[in-house]
Amino acid sequence: MPSLQQIPSVYKSILFQARLTPHATAVALESREMSYREFARDIERVTRRLHRHGVEQGQRIGVLVDNTYLRWVITVALVRLGVVSVALYSDSRKEVDFIRARTVIVDNIAGLEGIDAIQPNQQWLGPEADAWPAFKDTLFARDTPCRMVLSSGTTGLPKKAMLTYGDVADRILGNARTYGLNATARLLTTMGMSTIGGFMMYVACWANGGTALLVDTHRSMTMMGLLAMRPNVMFSSPAQLEALMQMLPKDYWPSNHLYLYVAGSTLPNKLSRMVRSRLTQSLFVIYGSTEAGTMTFAHALRCEEEPGFTGYVVPMAELQVVDDNGQPVETGVPGDIRVRSHGMVARYEDEPEGTDAAFRDGWFYPGDLGRLTPDEGLVLLGRTREVMNFGGKKLAPDVIEEALADCPGIAEMAAFSIGSEGNQRPWVAVVDTDEFNEEALHRQFAKSFPGLPKLSIARTRDIPRNEMGKVLRGELRSRVERALASSTR
Repeated sequence: MPSLQQIPSVYKSILFQARLTPHATAVALESREMSYREFARDIERVTRRLHRHGVEQGQRIGVLVDNTYLRWVITVALVRLGVVSVALYSDSRKEVDFIRARTVIVDNIAGLEGIDAIQPNQQWLGPEADAWPAFKDTLFARDTPCRMVLSSGTTGLPKKAMLTYGDVADRILGNARTYGLNATARLLTTMGMSTIGGFMMYVACWANGGTALLVDTHRSMTMMGLLAMRPNVMFSSPAQLEALMQMLPKDYWPSNHLYLYVAGSTLPNKLSRMVRSRLTQSLFVIYGSTEAGTMTFAHALRCEEEPGFTGYVVPMAELQVVDDNGQPVETGVPGDIRVRSHGMVARYEDEPEGTDAAFRDGWFYPGDLGRLTPDEGLVLLGRTREVMNFGGKKLAPDVIEEALADCPGIAEMAAFSIGSEGNQRPWVAVVDTDEFNEEALHRQFAKSFPGLPKLSIARTRDIPRNEMGKVLRGELRSRVERALASSTR
């Protein structure tokens, strides 16, 4: 028996499924389905090709491939080879240099001089590699680096979170238990592969014999198009879900077989009620992070009852609310959230030792304020760096967004502030429709937040977000400040 400190790659689980149920569907694309036998065969072919190219354990390789299926086959092959893979947002030299990759696998190799750039194509899945020697799998130490995921960090600056093979194994177990990922699962996630949800959910699904429904997140999706793929487990962010719900036909009958999990930011009550009445009652809210994974979990109906409630701490995690000295506070008292969990990363990669306060004494501090409820649930009060101070009155942006959500003519909205600490002024950026009424928005704000400075409104074509759907408030604030500076010249 191998030591528990030795971890196989997820390919071993995929190969097991290929032997156990070779004709079961591993991957469902919009145009075709791939069995576990076909999936394992394609991974073997690409592994041999990469190994022949000289790709070896310990390298850090960026991947940006448009073909969704090929991108996943390449990624699993890299995990099998012991390579740290990183999903690239773009093929810019700046991003490649940031992740410190000496090799990239990209469709477009122009502008990457000095980098070992490998250009894949559909022939990679062809039979040519079948004549080459089979790749011999190895076991990995639990602390061997496996997958790098870029996180916004607690300061809003990009950070590199490194998952080890042990972390991935722990999260496979946790995700399978929490989200019901087994041989009956048909999983669809609208989050990009560069996100922790977009990566770990599918890996956990394959490890347990389920079907991954792969969609191209870089092009527009319709809710009916996604539902046509027959998912019974779906993972999405509030922003993505809201956009998809707008495209749901009015005569669509809610499903009794779809479990929908929402993560990435607070789920507004208006959207929660819409989803439960028009799509599925099995709607759940998740609070988690790239660094620590899933932290809390609850049915959306419970979250609707209490503003900011995000759920109960999952069995694989320990969560505390502490004061400025790191001491746990009493139930109901606000403080900083900290967590430790199975599969939690130990630090940010390529950062000077001891310079990041997000990791302290074995705990991860996600940069959120919260309080615990008597039944051991968590109420989220906002991001530490996003909480706005209006002359002593402190509010999180999503509190303002929730209060204004029912105002007519708002397609998208994000709250932020401009000004110095303690002397900030409230702003909302609005993507409006023909029914938008600015005066109605001002009246609702004054009614909901008496005593606060007058609300300023910026109309915009879009709200900047990351791939998890989180609002990039710093970018939004800078955009408005530049416009204000330009108008006063």
